[in-house]
Amino acid sequence: MSGIARALLAGAILTLIGGCVSLGEQAPRRHFVLEPRFDTPERSANPRSASLLVAPTSASAFYETTEIAYSRAAGERAYYTQSSWTERPSRRVSELLVARLQAGGAFKAVAQAGSGVQGDIVLNTHLAAFYHDAASPPGHVRVAIVAELIDVSGRALLARNAFEASAMVPTHDATGAVAAFNQATATILGEIVRWVERAAPR
Repeated sequence: MSGIARALLAGAILTLIGGCVSLGEQAPRRHFVLEPRFDTPERSANPRSASLLVAPTSASAFYETTEIAYSRAAGERAYYTQSSWTERPSRRVSELLVARLQAGGAFKAVAQAGSGVQGDIVLNTHLAAFYHDAASPPGHVRVAIVAELIDVSGRALLARNAFEASAMVPTHDATGAVAAFNQATATILGEIVRWVERAAPR
């Protein structure tokens, strides 16, 4: 083997080794739980005789994922590359709504739709926006949910409303974004629960 060939081979080996080392030094992927903090609700002194079913929350296609979404410019979206949610926010929203509505005690029963419990009213929710707006760092998060109440027996729309919440991001990174998501989610779900308890017929 000529000297030039040996030099080229050595260079290729060093490049390959360098690539492996570089890959090994990448930061591990982090997984965050959407875990908003709520105040302890006051249980209703006069619960309805109706049972409420909470349908699985649907979501706009870009947010129907465990990836954490952000935006640096109007009309643009992207995902954090090394951070994600432990479960889809839409699924987590459904779980949290059931828990909060059960804790309020305003209905005879509250359960997930499809659980086998017979209900009188269905709560449908759609997650329309769930992203970190980083156009002006550190930015803020935006959460938007559309909710509607359906009368099961009459298959009629009882009420419909759109909710939005935002929260400032304390640090320009995924950890800061998650803290703001928790705050905004607590705010918007609290508003939805209060609306449901007011709008549902007795």
